[in-house]
Amino acid sequence: RDVLGGQNVYGNPNLKRTLVQNYDVRWEWYPTSGEVFSFATFAKRFTDPIERVEKIASNNALYTYENADRAVNYGAEAEARVDLSRLSAALSPFSVFANGTVMTSTITLGTAQGGSTNASRAMVGQAPYVMNAGAVYLNGSGSTSLTTLFNRVGRRVVAAGTLPLPDSYEEGRNVLDFSARFPLLRSLSGRFDARNLLDAPYRQTQGAVVRERFRSGRVFQMGLVWRS
Repeated sequence: RDVLGGQNVYGNPNLKRTLVQNYDVRWEWYPTSGEVFSFATFAKRFTDPIERVEKIASNNALYTYENADRAVNYGAEAEARVDLSRLSAALSPFSVFANGTVMTSTITLGTAQGGSTNASRAMVGQAPYVMNAGAVYLNGSGSTSLTTLFNRVGRRVVAAGTLPLPDSYEEGRNVLDFSARFPLLRSLSGRFDARNLLDAPYRQTQGAVVRERFRSGRVFQMGLVWRS
C-alpha cells in the first residue's frame, strides 16, 4: 500500500523485459569556458514497454504493471548558457541559462492490456515538454553566489485506465527555487536556500474529476559553514 495516496499496488510475475533502441544526434558549441550552446534530436523504439495500470476495484484503486506491445518516443532538446559580459563588462558576474525538451510518444497496447481505455496514447510518465531556466550571480573571488532556478513539466499520464475509467494525469506545475552562498567572517560563510517558492498545487485528474490535490509547501533553510 502506497504511503502517499493510500493506493494498493501489486506486482506482476509475468512481465517481460523491455528492449529499447536509441538513436540521437547532438551538436555542441563552447564559445568560452563558461558558455555552451547545444541542440539534439533523439528517437527511441520500445519493445514490450512496462506501464503502471489502474484496475477497477469496488472500494479503492488498484494499480499494477503490465507490458504493452510497442512504443516510440522522439523529440528535440536545446540548451544555452550565456555569460552576460557579452553585453557589458558591468554584467560580467551574471550568467543565464535555459534548456528545453519537446517530445511526443505513442504506445500501442495490442492485446497485452485487455480492457484498456485507450488502445493508443502517450506513454505513461512521458510529458510533452520540459523547461528549465535560471540566472546566476558569482562575484570575482567566487565567495558569493546567487542562483535562481525555474522548472516546468507538461501534463503527463501517471496511470493508464481500464474501461470504464479514463487515464489519470498529473497536471503541469511551475517550480521556482533560490539559493545564496555568502561570506561572513574569515573562515565562516553562510548559505540560504528557498525551494518551491510558488507552491503551485500538485493535481492529479481523471477525466473531469480531480482525484488528488495538495501543496507540498515552501521550504526555507539557513546554515553556516566553517572552513579552517
